[in-house]
Amino acid sequence: MAIYKVPCGKNKKELEFELNEKNVIFNALPVEVDEIPDKDIVITEGFNNTIGTGKLEEIVQPNMKIVVIVDDITRPTPKKILLPEVLKRLEMANVPKDNIKIIIGLGTHRKMTEEEINKNIGKKNIEGYSLINIDYKDKDRFVNFGESKNGTPIEVYKEVLQADFKIAIGNIVPHIAAGWGGGAKMIQPAVCSEKTTEVTHLKACTIQNVLEVCGNADNKVRHEMEDIAGKVGLDFIVNTVLDENKNILGLFCGDYIKAHRKGIELAEKVMCPKIPEKADILITSAYPSDIDFWQGCKPYIYSQFGVKEGGVLIYVIEGEEGLCGNAPHHEKTLRKWSLVPFEKQLKAVENGEVEDIVGINVPLFHSKVRNRVKTICISSGLSVEDKQDLGFKHAESIDEAIDLAYELMGRDAKVGIIPYCGETLVRI
Repeated sequence: MAIYKVPCGKNKKELEFELNEKNVIFNALPVEVDEIPDKDIVITEGFNNTIGTGKLEEIVQPNMKIVVIVDDITRPTPKKILLPEVLKRLEMANVPKDNIKIIIGLGTHRKMTEEEINKNIGKKNIEGYSLINIDYKDKDRFVNFGESKNGTPIEVYKEVLQADFKIAIGNIVPHIAAGWGGGAKMIQPAVCSEKTTEVTHLKACTIQNVLEVCGNADNKVRHEMEDIAGKVGLDFIVNTVLDENKNILGLFCGDYIKAHRKGIELAEKVMCPKIPEKADILITSAYPSDIDFWQGCKPYIYSQFGVKEGGVLIYVIEGEEGLCGNAPHHEKTLRKWSLVPFEKQLKAVENGEVEDIVGINVPLFHSKVRNRVKTICISSGLSVEDKQDLGFKHAESIDEAIDLAYELMGRDAKVGIIPYCGETLVRI
């Protein structure tokens, strides 16, 4: 017998459980690098060795109006470290503070609180700068900017469109709709209206199979997002690749497509560990995408790459903000539609029965994989009712879930573990 662990929650507490080693066929930890690089060196090299553009301080002009877009608390991007470096380089270019706006790219998530802004961005970092932290329902803040080549209406924060130069700070991880995070996602959906996001998210759920999109940058929705970002004018990205301890392994700056793709090359090496085969029983933690199931849907889908069809998934999620706390306006939709078959969901959308088109995207994704496996959920934040609304079985502990899984699959079942499934995409 051996002890195994999975992390859980914002404090990364470890849940321990015991398994017979003869059953365990993989423990898919992120790939370890030989040596954690010095973050200051990584940051300096990233900004000095740009990809597809010149150095930031050399391509901006003092008279430019500039926006710096950062992501919110659902993303682990080290904004506290990267934002000061961006602002320092703008200062080197003699851009006055009055010409710079910092925008939190919330998409359809709730606004960040002052406490969250201080913790994730840093109060001192934004002193003297204009900070934009708005509710996406505030329609007066968006400007119509035409359509993408595929007919998606483009509506963007007016402050973004008013800027002469647009910088986006993000992080590269697997993503269920865009293949990988980072890059153009900091324009769509980060600073676009609900109307724009409705179209791209619905396409993400319907025009390609989600299991073919995860970890694949060459997909239709990613290309649509990049078309929108190009039209809006995303001039410069700052994208990290992190390990499970949030160490910066690489920083990729410059062109929003070229630098992003270069970053993916490193991300694939770190976040796509190889497994010998899919498991009968898979134990995963949604960490670090475990604030609620709105985010936890991603690791739930990533889990499917490590478990056989008809198998059992033991799914650990902290869920401190419940089912949909970080995007509360979508909770009603999530509860109502998550157990409805995909075709019926789609028909309801086509018939105008669904008002919350952004909200239906998680049930659409969920319905594609929900019946593929039996899911047993362990969570301190999700209630038994929440789990039932997702079609999950309830268990109080991993040990209880493991016993139930063995009852379903037999004592000789092959077991796999993915401890950091929020940012891990296993490959055979």
